[in-house]
Amino acid sequence: MWAFYKFMYPRPPKSMMPKEGDVTTPRHCDFCGNSLAEYRGVLETPSTTATDTDGLAKKPLFFCNYEHQADYHAGKSYRAGG
Repeated sequence: MWAFYKFMYPRPPKSMMPKEGDVTTPRHCDFCGNSLAEYRGVLETPSTTATDTDGLAKKPLFFCNYEHQADYHAGKSYRAGG
């Protein structure tokens, strides 16, 4: 049985594992709401002079992938399932 699981569910490649210094805390995607470790996604930090309409500093945005980042900035809304 052990050999079956080792064959069916091999370990992921080392390139997909966190490296020294990677942030592994989960964050929620600002586009779809999916929870993902920070090192696996795209973190977009605003410039230091960027402010919100209230004059407060903007928070960094986090996305699952570059496609979600582009859709978010294009003004699209997320629909589950496609």
